[in-house]
Amino acid sequence: MEIKTCEQYVLAQLFDQQDENDMLNRELKYRDERIDELTGQIDAIQAAHGSAMQQAVRKAGRDALMSHCTGYACEVTDGETFEDWCLENVRKYYLPEGISVLAFIKEFEPELRAEYDKQTAEARE
Repeated sequence: MEIKTCEQYVLAQLFDQQDENDMLNRELKYRDERIDELTGQIDAIQAAHGSAMQQAVRKAGRDALMSHCTGYACEVTDGETFEDWCLENVRKYYLPEGISVLAFIKEFEPELRAEYDKQTAEARE
């Protein structure tokens, strides 16, 4: 349509804007549906992770990895810091591929700290 009057120009602009608004509304609706779909997937994953079976599997795996990759025969020597004890304790063992000694220590710090405190208390006796 060739524009000849101001009214025709304004109408053409309005129609163009309406087309753009319709496209944006379709895109927004698609994104809302996708968000709902992803939220449902997250809820399903969280429900599976929170199950008693999954918690037991994670605990057993964590315990197995901890016992496989550390040696509690390492006694705490007088004045040895937690960090030094951890490095000495973990460095002797083969860690799974792609896991560094420091990453392992960071992940298992609660367990390592408990064992360090236990070893320290025994050394004082």
